[in-house]
Amino acid sequence: MTVQIKYCGCQSEEDYKLLIETKADLIGFIFAESRREVDPKNVNSWIEKYGKPKKLVGVFQNATLQKIKDVMNTVPIDIIQCHGTESIRQLKEIRNHCTKEIYKALPFGENIIEDIAAYGKVSDAIIIDSVSQGRFGGTGIPFSWKEVPNMMKTAERLGILCFIAGGIKPENVSELMRQHPHGIDLSGGIEENGKKNVKKIKTLERMIMS
Repeated sequence: MTVQIKYCGCQSEEDYKLLIETKADLIGFIFAESRREVDPKNVNSWIEKYGKPKKLVGVFQNATLQKIKDVMNTVPIDIIQCHGTESIRQLKEIRNHCTKEIYKALPFGENIIEDIAAYGKVSDAIIIDSVSQGRFGGTGIPFSWKEVPNMMKTAERLGILCFIAGGIKPENVSELMRQHPHGIDLSGGIEENGKKNVKKIKTLERMIMS
């Protein structure tokens, strides 16, 4: 299986112009409170200017259904990523009102296999992210990747993909690739001074493809 690459946290026109020229399969925009949060109108203007050669992901955190719909009315996202404490019932509600794919981010922990088995039944893909000092996502710290093969097997039994996020960067991506993830999700690991960096991206992609 070819690993899927998702670059998240696209913050500017400059970022978008760079990312659409990479080997990424998915580009993510954060529509939740974050230092990388973006305005849907700005995102739409970049898409109108440069086109949409990649699948686009809208990242939400405990958002109302109305907020998700409002973003979808402005930005032609392909995937809704729920990156909070959304319940299975809430995911079902989103699916009942939206035709987009749904990705659910889950915090790595001792019950992660059970969580994948439960949420995987109502999601098109799962993203496993790290938790640090109470923060879920955006920590820049990887979790232990020893459990990755079991996560992938659990997702495969459900017929879905499982992405790994959290602290992935060119310096350690080879270690992760040895665990055969379905996909990797990066943001800060390909940035320099808060901007996506072409040198880091090319180095990382070379490591993945080798």
